[in-house]
Amino acid sequence: MPASRKRRPARGIDPARARAIALVLWVLAALAFVWLADFASMDALTVAALGIAVFLPVVVITLALLIAGATWTLRDETRALQGTVEDLRRSLLQRDTGTPPAPAALPEPPAPPPLFLSQRSRPVPPAEPEPDQPVLALGPSATPDPSPLDPAMLIRALNFPEDEHDSDGFDALRAALTHPRLAPLIRVAQEVLTRLSQEGIYMDDLRPDRARAEFWRAFAQGARGPQIAPLGGIRDRSCLAITAGRMRADPDFRASAHLFLREFDQALSQFEPQADDAQITALADTRSARAFMLIGRVSGVFSR
Repeated sequence: MPASRKRRPARGIDPARARAIALVLWVLAALAFVWLADFASMDALTVAALGIAVFLPVVVITLALLIAGATWTLRDETRALQGTVEDLRRSLLQRDTGTPPAPAALPEPPAPPPLFLSQRSRPVPPAEPEPDQPVLALGPSATPDPSPLDPAMLIRALNFPEDEHDSDGFDALRAALTHPRLAPLIRVAQEVLTRLSQEGIYMDDLRPDRARAEFWRAFAQGARGPQIAPLGGIRDRSCLAITAGRMRADPDFRASAHLFLREFDQALSQFEPQADDAQITALADTRSARAFMLIGRVSGVFSR
């Protein structure tokens, strides 16, 4: 509703005033009945007819007053609800456009943790290693291994560790980070998943529609548009709206999201020829793949 448009006064009558008027009418009707009724000369049928003639209009008027009072209350509540909805709409528009609300600026989001973990619990930074222990870092090692990565290890790495005690997940992640082709994907996937978790979006909470392996193969082979539309199976409107707003308002996140889409596309194109349908389905169920489906849906990748 534009600010310049004046709200019309609510129709109806205040419920308290309606009850007061009804009470006065009933008192007057009772006095009129007592004054008009001659109980000594009138028979019972005549007295009843007089009562109906006196009190029936009062009953009708009382019902009309109660309806008018209920209408007034309903319209008053509707105006209050419209004001709340309008405030919420302005707040969402300010968030989507990156404009801070008038009362106070929003605090900056916390810095990303050193390592993304899939669960909501706060990540625990790795302890300082002993001199004879290797350091686990989210970057390629000094001597990258050019050999192909085992599909099972790749799938496990793209799913990321469950928590700080998931040794198998860290082993798969370490193996992926030694691969010169996959290390960029792992790093940008970590950044995207971390930023989404700061917005309260966790991949474990998403329940996308499962697309058959043939659609993932078609996408890996270059198909676009309606042919691979089932890959955009994220239906959570709240997550879609929050992600779209973050991409519009945060250029850094938008750049990371586009880089993530490109890296995932290239990795999938290399993975698809050697993978069977079961492995493709498993990869599609990883947290990285769910993030790909979410960001791809927001970016229109599956509808062009």
